[in-house]
Amino acid sequence: MSEPSTPEIKVRKRKRRAVLSCDHCRRRKLKCDREIPCDRCVKGSIAHLCAYGNEGDLALTEESSVLDTSGPAPKTQVPAAAACSPSQIQQAPSEITNNDRVEQLEHRVAILEAQLLSLSHARKDRLDVRPTGPCQSSSQETIQSGFFKGRNYRTFFYGPTSPMTIIAHFPDTGHFMKGVYPNSTLQRLKKDMELLEERAGNGKQGTRVVPVGTLKSLLPDRGMVDSLVQRYFDTFETTYRILHIPTFWSTYSAFWETPTDPDFDAILLAVLACVICTCSHDNIKYDPQGSSLRRKAVLWIKACEAWLKRQSNKHRTLATLQVRCLRLLALSTACLKTKEIYQETEAHLAFMKSCGMHRDPDILGTRCSVFEGEMRRRLWGTSLELELQAAIDKGILDYDCTPPRNINDCDIEPVTRTLPASEPTSTFTDTSFLHCSMQTVFLRIRLCSLANSLRATQDVQQTLRHERDVQEALRNIPKWQDTKAFQAWTLLELQLRQHLVILHNPRTLRAEYGTQPDTRYAALSCLEACETLIERHIDLIDAGNYALCCIRSDYYRAALLICHIGFYASPDSIVTRVARSLFDDALQKALRLQEERAMRPGRGSHQHWYCSAAYSLVGIKYDPANADVLKRQAVDRVSRLLYKVLSLQDDSSTEPMADLVCLQTRS
Repeated sequence: MSEPSTPEIKVRKRKRRAVLSCDHCRRRKLKCDREIPCDRCVKGSIAHLCAYGNEGDLALTEESSVLDTSGPAPKTQVPAAAACSPSQIQQAPSEITNNDRVEQLEHRVAILEAQLLSLSHARKDRLDVRPTGPCQSSSQETIQSGFFKGRNYRTFFYGPTSPMTIIAHFPDTGHFMKGVYPNSTLQRLKKDMELLEERAGNGKQGTRVVPVGTLKSLLPDRGMVDSLVQRYFDTFETTYRILHIPTFWSTYSAFWETPTDPDFDAILLAVLACVICTCSHDNIKYDPQGSSLRRKAVLWIKACEAWLKRQSNKHRTLATLQVRCLRLLALSTACLKTKEIYQETEAHLAFMKSCGMHRDPDILGTRCSVFEGEMRRRLWGTSLELELQAAIDKGILDYDCTPPRNINDCDIEPVTRTLPASEPTSTFTDTSFLHCSMQTVFLRIRLCSLANSLRATQDVQQTLRHERDVQEALRNIPKWQDTKAFQAWTLLELQLRQHLVILHNPRTLRAEYGTQPDTRYAALSCLEACETLIERHIDLIDAGNYALCCIRSDYYRAALLICHIGFYASPDSIVTRVARSLFDDALQKALRLQEERAMRPGRGSHQHWYCSAAYSLVGIKYDPANADVLKRQAVDRVSRLLYKVLSLQDDSSTEPMADLVCLQTRS
């Protein structure tokens, strides 16, 4: 019949070339490694857009097979016809038989079914989501599900409550850091540090095993031990209850004159490992593994681990449980196994559950004395708090162990048969922190579980209701007058106030402060809570207390969130005005905290680098005329830390850090 129909039939029947690269690489005519996502898309920060077209769609022209990726489409693509209306698909020529029409309709139905299937399984099929901007359509989903760092089997997962999630939604910080880092002083200092570490690694001859006769032989001089022990009781033991104070001091008073008691040696060594990096010292030296303080802490921790391995689980003692709890604190303050803290705390909590510590000791009846029952409550409460903070996004199994009583240690002894009545919460005792903290633990577990749920979403009213619960709990924190209560009161506030940030975090990271009332309120609430969190930590270190600074990261999260809000808020919005009013003061204090955190163990300066870069990036937005100065300051702040570490290298420390401690005597 008519001639024009002939070429159309040929085009329709033309066989398309096999797809050998992803859509973006094919469009740019670049070589593709065929990974999901491919290497080029990962390097170009468009990994979430990496997709491969359907190779079986042979009935469509190349022009109609391009799928628009600008919308919130799922990452698994479907044939292009699914993205077009039926009118956009080429009409079959008039000579096509009825069988051809049926085949064409069946083909269209198959395409639509494929699209429906891909949409229904979009969440299941989605791979690594790496957002490229804060306003992306899928950002809220990423906020809820967290993100991965790394690839293959070398991945690390960061949940919604992790500070790293803020960095993932603050990509401009990464671009800024890449821009100011090359040829900077910081880069040269980093290379110097790497050379030192490489030299130390080359000189290391296998695993270094340190033989130790007794744990007591590892103790420093008595004056230093006295100072560190007092520091521990002035800081950690005012919050987390692990030791019975009168029993400890009674044993310690005779410790230097009596024969070695392996149990007490282990407890004392673990106490020293907890606090040595939190103390003020004028003569700190550094080596490629960190500070001289950290070096001692690591040796003591490994010695305690060697002692724990020798203890019988069948004939378990109070000392073994106490050393296990103290070890977790020591790992945090010494920056040891930082990427494994969650596993360590989970393993510790699992061990405590296997011992039945999560069950109320009254169930045991006469098999557990009053003193033992109260110590069980304290150790369980401490373990629970450590696990909840280390893995704030997880929650725990049910338990019915009642909170420890608000009593002083002098009120109970190993021979006590009846527990004294609990003091009112307004009275500060040795156990006030745990007693009060356990009153809000269900609220905090519930909020953490909601914040990290893949399925549960919170509307504005639910968020406000949870916020009211937290605010009420904050108002109920007792106002103690005792000077020893300062850390306990501060930690009670910190662990509640951080949830005000976490509650509003998803809406804050959308960065729609100028258009949506709920996000504007969320941003203002976050700014207020973040500023207060940083202030509370500063108050502690101004008082010479570095304990919480060395084991918590809420001030790091707060600093990053302030920068995120300040950078993405509309210039003429009230959010920007509030952010600018507190920005400089809050970030300078946060950097001071990060510096203290990094310099004491001599590790962990990467967090300081993130904060410094974010600080300068937002500063450039507020003051573009001084962009060059602010860029230089971003690297100079971190360079000063590295200069200090390099200038204080301990040349006398030639031996590598201990990998293993071997106890030569039976204990």
